[in-house]
Amino acid sequence: MKSEEISLGACGGRILVGDGYRFTQDSVLLANLLRAGSRDRLLDLGCGGGVIGVLALLKKGVKEVVGVEKDEAAAALAERNAALNGLSDKMRAVCADVSDAPRLLGRETFDKVVANPPYYDFDDGTVSRDSVSKRESGDTLSAFIAAGAACLRFGGDFFIVHKAARLADVTEIMRGNGLEPKTLTFVFPRPDSSADTFVMAARKGGGKGLVVGSLFVADGAGNPTAQFQALYDNG
Repeated sequence: MKSEEISLGACGGRILVGDGYRFTQDSVLLANLLRAGSRDRLLDLGCGGGVIGVLALLKKGVKEVVGVEKDEAAAALAERNAALNGLSDKMRAVCADVSDAPRLLGRETFDKVVANPPYYDFDDGTVSRDSVSKRESGDTLSAFIAAGAACLRFGGDFFIVHKAARLADVTEIMRGNGLEPKTLTFVFPRPDSSADTFVMAARKGGGKGLVVGSLFVADGAGNPTAQFQALYDNG
C-alpha cells in the first residue's frame, strides 16, 4: 500500500496513511479529550491505523494500548505506526471483529475504552459520498458499545465520538450496557453552526450526573479557535 507520513504536531508523533486508510479530525479530537494516565490499559475498538493509540501513549502516557480492527491492512498499518513511533512494546493491534474482543482479550481487563465507530446505517438514506469506513457493516454501534462494556472493568470509562444526530441512540445503548454518561462535549465547526459531533465519556457502574461542555473548532473567520488549538497543542 502506498503511504505517506503525517506529523501529529507538538507531541512529536507521526502517522503513516495510505490509499486504504486516512484518519479524521474526529479521531484526533477523541484522543485529545481522553482522560487517562500511566496506570491505564486502553482498548481502541475499530482502531484503523492506530492514530488514537499513538496519541494516547505520547500525550496521555497510558500504560498500554490494544487495538481491534477487522480490516487486515489497517491493523497491519497500526502495528507499523506503533513501530514508527517507538511504541511497539506498548501498542499492538488484533485483526478481528469488535464483537470478538471480550473473548479474545478478556472481560473486565481494560481501564479505558475508546471508539470512533461508523456513523451511519446503510439503510438510513444518507448519500454515498460517505466512506464505507463511516457506515455500519457488521460491527454496529450496539456491537461497539457492548464489546467495550464487556472488556471494561467496573468503574472504568468508555469514550466515544459520534454524530450529534445520534446522541439519543448512543445514550440509550450505553445505559443498556451498564454505562452511565458522565461528560458530554458538543463539537461546533463554527460559532454560527449547529453541533456536528460530540465526545462522550460513560462510566461502567457510574451514578447519574452529567457535565456538558462545548468545543468550537473555528471562529467566525474560519481560523482555529484558541480553545481548539490549545487542545491540539496540550491535549
